[in-house]
Amino acid sequence: MAEVSREILMSCTPERLFDVLIDYARYPEFVPGIKACRVLAGTTDRQVEYQLDLGLKRITYVLRHLEQRPTQVSWSLVSGDALKVSSGSWALTPEGAGTRARYSVDIQIVKPPFIPQGVIDTLTEELTRVQLPRTLEAFKARAERP
Repeated sequence: MAEVSREILMSCTPERLFDVLIDYARYPEFVPGIKACRVLAGTTDRQVEYQLDLGLKRITYVLRHLEQRPTQVSWSLVSGDALKVSSGSWALTPEGAGTRARYSVDIQIVKPPFIPQGVIDTLTEELTRVQLPRTLEAFKARAERP
């Protein structure tokens, strides 16, 4: 999948949204598909292990997060059992009384030899067309919560 970007306007400050974005341990409470999330101890940067339920399969992967308070969070893949690439970012810009959030992501799934490429393409399309808007709305609802 090529990099995909979406923007969403949120009724909160960039600082509030940033705090929600870096509260990785709470992602299973509100991010669709995330079943477990844990910040790994002993790392010099913010490495986080995720378990994501894709419907057909549950995958585990580790991302390295770079945080620039309060304007950006970016990440890149450290390791994963089904991903070749997982990189992206949140860019936060104040807009009026709220925040314009731009979410960019590039994900490439490893194709097992016994699964047709069409299945991988369908799964990737599902992530972009369905999962991405749900994820943005979940972060919006969480950040706008009193």
